[in-house]
Amino acid sequence: MICMKKISTISEKRTSLTVYMFFIAVGIVIGTFLAKYPSLAGNKLINQYFMVPNEGFRISSLISGTFLLSFFIIVMAFFFGSSAFGQPFGIFLLLYRGIGIGISASSMYISSGAAAIIPVAVTVLPKAVAFSVIAALAVRENIHYSCHILSHCFFNREHETIKGGLKLWSIKIIVLIVLSLIISSADGTIYFFFTSVGGK
Repeated sequence: MICMKKISTISEKRTSLTVYMFFIAVGIVIGTFLAKYPSLAGNKLINQYFMVPNEGFRISSLISGTFLLSFFIIVMAFFFGSSAFGQPFGIFLLLYRGIGIGISASSMYISSGAAAIIPVAVTVLPKAVAFSVIAALAVRENIHYSCHILSHCFFNREHETIKGGLKLWSIKIIVLIVLSLIISSADGTIYFFFTSVGGK
């Protein structure tokens, strides 16, 4: 467990985002292997709207779908961060996010071959990076606060984070949610223009 290392010296410092991005990368690898199962790749809860149908798909559905899934991840990170043992669930959220990216990109390559390079680069990669950062930031707070609660409960240590940090944490969550909405809207716009010029 991340927080068990040097738990007696927990401070306000957060772990580098690189650590959390690593778990997303692991999820991407897992998703790559799962792409060979069409039923999984075509499931919106699995591909997380990183991959969308070539035709008959409304831009509004793409925007709402990507936003709601990001909203779900952020809220779950907040929820599990309120528990002394919420760290593993935070890591699971990162793996889940990575699986969506991996299975989507791989499925596009499986179905289109080299022709998928540009669609993946334009419609998948930008939002994959953006939403990965959002998820990593949310889970970093999840780990941080969960560790504080754990040390408070089992080591009788008082932390200002526990006493008065909920308001600040809530503000951070709201900011991440707003950023998710902006990213989702931008993604829908990019997808619209890309498909309008015959990109898919």
